[in-house]
Amino acid sequence: MKSKKTFGYLAILLFPLFIIILVLSGLTQPGREAEDLRMSIEWLTKYVLPWIFLYWFVKLVRKIK
Repeated sequence: MKSKKTFGYLAILLFPLFIIILVLSGLTQPGREAEDLRMSIEWLTKYVLPWIFLYWFVKLVRKIK
């Protein structure tokens, strides 16, 4: 049970961690920081966040049963 809880927190932590790494590591090119940040947030909302929401939805459905 504890490992499932840890996995959930880890999944939620990916979003801000990815943004912080992107900004601090200098992956963005000079003069394009805003566009690169926007594109990374767009990528996260398309591919990462749906999996996090799906995880919590399945958890909710199992709890209701």
